[in-house]
Amino acid sequence: MFKDARSSPGLSEANQHVVLSAWARSLGLDEEDLHRASESLDPDHRLEVAAEPGLDGWDPQTATFLQLFNVSLLYGPQWFLDAARDIPNEVLALESSMLKLGYSAQARSHGEEAIFYAEDIPFYDDAQLNATSTGRNARRLARACPPDDTAAMSLESLDHYFTISTFEEHAEPIAGAGYDVFSATVGHLAVLVATAQRANGYGTFMLASVAEECMFDGLIPQWVLPLGDEIGERMAADVGFVLSGFRTSVTLV
Repeated sequence: MFKDARSSPGLSEANQHVVLSAWARSLGLDEEDLHRASESLDPDHRLEVAAEPGLDGWDPQTATFLQLFNVSLLYGPQWFLDAARDIPNEVLALESSMLKLGYSAQARSHGEEAIFYAEDIPFYDDAQLNATSTGRNARRLARACPPDDTAAMSLESLDHYFTISTFEEHAEPIAGAGYDVFSATVGHLAVLVATAQRANGYGTFMLASVAEECMFDGLIPQWVLPLGDEIGERMAADVGFVLSGFRTSVTLV
């Protein structure tokens, strides 16, 4: 089935405008290009952005199909854009389609992802937890998590991060979270929970906490998950995140 965020309740129009402007700036586009595309009622409309070096956060050897609110956008090398031009959006959104297009370039998939944003966060009481922002505790937490989790997301590499533990002396970190600032107005979130502490609600608590901190800093929280991550989706729903788009990416050799 075609994955389409148009059927989601969505963010407020003002925050949609802020998010689209952030993505436009990251791609070197005029912000109005995405705003006009968002107003289009044509489901077949698609923007094309030719990959080029120098775009922060965009690899010129990667092709990405992005669906965000009412916008569909394909980023990639010119030959990839040309090959995809006659393919409908509902087909291009599939991982298999992107891999097929990039077969000659030995494409490797980054998978299909769901993109969420939030503007209202519920309150969670943290009076019994000690929050710190030290590299030592971030590294201690990393050692308490599966290697695959820490390889995908290092707390210390984020622009802002913190960990939580009890107030006991020498208490081990329970969980951590942080965010990178994306295009000046969006905070891209990450959450990490120690293996022994999972299924205790700490992931949801940390997602709410880092989203709230992000908003205090004047940013719109962005949460990106692999498509089909049911635990992450439940966390997003509990914290008030709104499904707003999808992304499919492949790396080309």
